[in-house]
Order: sequence, then structure tokens, then C-alpha cells
Amino acid sequence: MPGEWGVDPAAVDSLIQNGQAQMDGETNRGLQQAVIELCSAPLFESEIEPEFAESFQLEAINGWLMLAEALGELSEAQTGRIIHLARELADYLDKYMKSSLTLVKGEGDRERYLDSVGGYLRSYDLGYFGTRNLEIEGACHEAILAALGHDELITSRVGHQLLDRCDEYSNQLASALMAFLMD
Repeated sequence: MPGEWGVDPAAVDSLIQNGQAQMDGETNRGLQQAVIELCSAPLFESEIEPEFAESFQLEAINGWLMLAEALGELSEAQTGRIIHLARELADYLDKYMKSSLTLVKGEGDRERYLDSVGGYLRSYDLGYFGTRNLEIEGACHEAILAALGHDELITSRVGHQLLDRCDEYSNQLASALMAFLMD
């Protein structure tokens, strides 16, 4: 995130860490403070015209704020909005990369992945990030259904594996965005 935006990366990290701790729906002063700090950054008071990577980051921050607001009492509509935002951002990145002259490291790996996906995921005719998003979304959905009435999903082995997959995916997103920040 560009430093001139005035958004302290620690504020975003605090939002994520405190949000993770609030999965039980209890009031969390740390989360409330993280939201206040993030929303009070000068970025949200200015009227800048963001570049592609910046607008992507803004949408991601918006998604985190939306999730933080709904933690503990996620309705079906709120959950749907968050899932829809993630899908839109992934598809947007794929389309932007396809139409851009900017070289994004890992093109061969992304093409090999798309060549290897099964018919279900291939039927959506999405790019790499859109397809990976659906793959991970499906794995999370299956794990949630399998964990109903059992152990805490996030602390389980399956939960840790899902978190690792999500981290890998988000690192790939961030790496792709960096190519556009440097362009």
C-alpha cells in the first residue's frame, strides 16, 4: 500500500488480527479501535483518483471493514456480499491483467494451473484468480459443512490447511498487484 495514502499497514494488520479473534461475536475493543484507526486515515478524507492496484486495495480494505462490521452476526445477505466482492475482485484482476501490457511474474504457472483444473471450475471460463477463488471458496464451504457440530474449524488441521491455502492465494494476489504498482 503506497505510503503517501496515510494508511498505516499496522492498522490493516490490527483489523485482520482482531477480526480473527472476534469470531465468537463478543464485543472486541481491539477490533473497534482497529476499524476507527483505519477509517480515520487521510485516504478516506481525500478525493484521489486511484490507479488500478490502488483501487483494488481500496476494495479489499472495504471488504475487511464490511466483514469486521458483521463479525459474530453474519446474515446470509452479508455473507453473500462478502463472497460476491471476493469473486468480483478476482475476476477484475484477471481481466485487467489480460488487457494490460504489464508483465506479471508467474504467467506460466497460472496457465499450467488453468490447464489442469477440472470441468466444474473450467465451466465458469474464468482466469487464474477467479478460478482459484472459486476453488478455495468451495474448499472452505465443504470444510464448514463437514465441521458443523464438531471441533472448532479454525483451530483444526483442516482449518490450518485452509488458512495456508488462503495465505498462498492472497500472496499471489499481492504479488500480481505489485507489478502494477511498479509499472
